[in-house]
This record gives sequence, structure tokens and C-alpha cells, in this order.
Amino acid sequence: MAKIHEDILEQIKRYDTIIIHRHQRPDPDAYGSQLGLQAILQASFPEKKIYAVGKEIPGLAWIGDGQPLADEIPDSAYKKALVIVCDTANDPRIDDQRWRNGLEIVKIDHHPNVEPYGDWQWVEDEASATSVLIYQFYQALADKGLKMTEKAARYLYIGIIGDTGRFMYSLDKETFDVAGELITYGFDYQKIYNAMTTLSENAVKFSGYVMQHINLLPSGFGYVILKRDVIDSFDLGNAGTSFVVSIPSRIDKVKAWAIFEEQENGDYRVRLRSRSVVINTIAQDFDGGGHPMASGAWAYNEADIQKVIDRVDSALKADQAD
Repeated sequence: MAKIHEDILEQIKRYDTIIIHRHQRPDPDAYGSQLGLQAILQASFPEKKIYAVGKEIPGLAWIGDGQPLADEIPDSAYKKALVIVCDTANDPRIDDQRWRNGLEIVKIDHHPNVEPYGDWQWVEDEASATSVLIYQFYQALADKGLKMTEKAARYLYIGIIGDTGRFMYSLDKETFDVAGELITYGFDYQKIYNAMTTLSENAVKFSGYVMQHINLLPSGFGYVILKRDVIDSFDLGNAGTSFVVSIPSRIDKVKAWAIFEEQENGDYRVRLRSRSVVINTIAQDFDGGGHPMASGAWAYNEADIQKVIDRVDSALKADQAD
């Protein structure tokens, strides 16, 4: 893997402008890997223009610690730029489609490489987070001028604890080793945990609603269908609803679960999770994808919702029959 590290660094050295993208509806790892890489490159190459772009998610504004989470740049910035896309499996999900205008494209990701886009690809789907890969990139090339900062370490740590559920899943010794090295840079990790775990009064009440409306099938599949009017009635503000995704997992009989969240246009965003059966292949059949045990998908009507339920239910039954 050292060769790809060196190839990517060589491209970075060739360009005066580097624009880093991430996926739509960003999670902490999307932000962490993108902003962590930006901070590393800014410290290592202060003479270069290093941008991070994409729509900001108000509920995750705390990640910036008072700083904006994206740069506003003109279209002309792409004319002679290297584009690096972090934590994004397929190109429709890349936030800000101007990424295609870069002279060369680098893909860095830890999702299954179902869509190999870009001129350079570094994909390790066994890594727990793309932020782990970014740290490995720094670590492999520190002797060639890459610099780590407290700011970069903080972003990468946020990405790791986000994608591992605060070290509850998708773990290996390497993840702990990287996290252990990152915290030596002195950022306030307790403040990060507080930001990730505390909820508003309305969010807590919404969590209670979700708990009361979980449907549990005999196979161990639990799911909740959240209508738009119900979500809006809790006045969650900028908090979003991602904090409820783990709630069904607290039921001992649940082996896989889904949150169906109605969007403004009537479509349903589907958050899929599993303890045992692989669900990313199911998600791919519903305009989604992700990790084997944590994926996202889309249902465009009630019939699609039922199809998702039936597919996961059948997968659990087949797994139990083996």
C-alpha cells in the first residue's frame, strides 16, 4: 500500500490548488477525513491553496469548533486543481458535482469499491473509517514532509469515533492504535464526547417516540417508520434525526433494524443496521450502499418500504436456518 501513498503525495505536490470533497448528508467520518486531510495539507504545504467543499449540516456544526465546515470557492478554482474525494463510494453521492471539473481525481474511501471513479483510487473496505486511512497516509509519509497538527488530529478522531459508534463496532487493533496516537496531540476529546452524546429536550422526547413505535418481527428485524409530520412536530431544529439510528439495537431480540424517515418530497431515507447478516447488498438494490453491517438506502413509496422489510426479514430467516 506504500506505493499508492507515494502516488497520491506526488499528485499533491504537482498542484498548487487542491479541492477536497466528501459525500452528501455528511456524517462525522465524512467531515473528519475531509477536514483532517485539509489540515494536514495546509500545515505541510502552506504555499498551496487547500479547500474543503460541500453543504454544511447545522446539526454537526460543533465539529468545526467555531469554524466553518466548508469553503466557498468559484467554479474557476477547478481549472487547474487536483480533486480528492473522501469517504464516498459512488459518484452520485459526492457533494458538489463540480468535482468532475478537476484536472485529476483521487478517491480515498473505506466502503466497498462498487464504483471505481477517479484517476487514482485508494480504497480499503476493511478499514473502520476513512479517517483511519488519512492518518495512515500521514504516518507513511511523515518522513517526506507531511505534518500532523492538533486540529487535524481532532478531526480524524471525530471521524473514527463517529464511524465506530464511539468504539462499539467496526473495530480492530489498528483503529485503537490510531485513536491512541491521535489523542496525544492534546485536543479536548471529552468535549467531543459531550457534543456527540448530549441531546436537546425535544430530541430526548423524540427518542421516546421512536422507542414506543418499534415494530419487531419474529426474525429479529426491528423497524420504525417516521412520517414527516411526526418528525416536524418535535421541532428538532438543527439536530436532525441521525441520533435515533441506534435505538432499536437496545432491544435484546433485535438482530437487524431500520429507520424509515420520510423526506419533504415524500421519499423515505432508510438507515439500515445489522448485528449479523450482511445488509449492504440489500441497500444497493434500493439506491443505496455502505458497509456490510451499516448502510443507507431509499424507499420511494410504501411498497418499497415493504420490499426492504421483506428482504431483511428473509435474510435473517435464512441465516437462522443455516
